[in-house]
Amino acid sequence: MHLEELCGAMIQTFKKYSGADGKDGELNQEELSKLLKEEFPSLSASGKDEEMARGDEDDGLGWRPEGFLQRVCCIFSNSEYANGGM
Repeated sequence: MHLEELCGAMIQTFKKYSGADGKDGELNQEELSKLLKEEFPSLSASGKDEEMARGDEDDGLGWRPEGFLQRVCCIFSNSEYANGGM
């Protein structure tokens, strides 16, 4: 699988969880928590899901796809995943 396909899959997964509150294209806190628990089980098990869920609204991106992807990349680049571990 190419990185391009993985990015598309992440956006589709984001869309799967967003919109339950009527706001398509954005995740509220409940939707974000559900996505993290179901789609990032090792992140949740390590407690990194709490770091992921903190205050994204403060940076002006909200939980739109670009803010979500940016946060995922930051967390994974500073973890064991960056060194090839899982």
